[in-house]
Amino acid sequence: MKRKSELVVPLLFLAAAPLVVYSVQRVFLHTPNERTMGTAFKIFFFHVPMGWLCMLMAVISGVAAYVQLRRRSRTASAVALASAEIGFLGGLGVMLTGPIWGHATWGTPWTGDARQVTTALLWLVIAAYLLLRHFGQHASERLAAALAIFGAVNVPLIYYAVKLWKTTHPTTGVVAKLPPEMWATFWPGLSALLLVSFGLFAIRARQLVLAGELDDAYVRLEDSRA
Repeated sequence: MKRKSELVVPLLFLAAAPLVVYSVQRVFLHTPNERTMGTAFKIFFFHVPMGWLCMLMAVISGVAAYVQLRRRSRTASAVALASAEIGFLGGLGVMLTGPIWGHATWGTPWTGDARQVTTALLWLVIAAYLLLRHFGQHASERLAAALAIFGAVNVPLIYYAVKLWKTTHPTTGVVAKLPPEMWATFWPGLSALLLVSFGLFAIRARQLVLAGELDDAYVRLEDSRA
């Protein structure tokens, strides 16, 4: 059974490889330009999946951090940290591609609308969480978990920001309204990103669990020598 579970990560990467190649060539060679935004709209196929990834990982991190607080679970702690690290990378991609798309579409990289602000806030919260987990003292564990939970709570606010406030961002239903040729480009790209991300997530979470077990083994060894 253990041997079968070890095959999951390689299978994720193997499944992602052709999808990555297919989706990239779809974006640049087979997907037509959007009528009003032109070539700049192609950033959509990278920006939106990374945004979804960031929010998904923030939710996973928040839930795992809550379990960690309640049960003192090492596995939950590893899941919270690993998902936050993947979410940080996804958020970084959003923060880089968003201003490029905004400048090409709106004439300015930053308008300060509700979705931009809430997304930036989520990314900063994830960054603060990671700083506390990696460099904070043991006493900062509860504060770090609280940040992860706050980040998860912020995710619905990002999603509904375009409905609650007047924003320059497209509505939440834009993906469902994509024409068939763009729909056929978006989903393979999103699937490839998720497959790679969950593969990396599984590797990192396992690494963190093993590191904790090694630390415990070292402490026991030192205690036995004392």
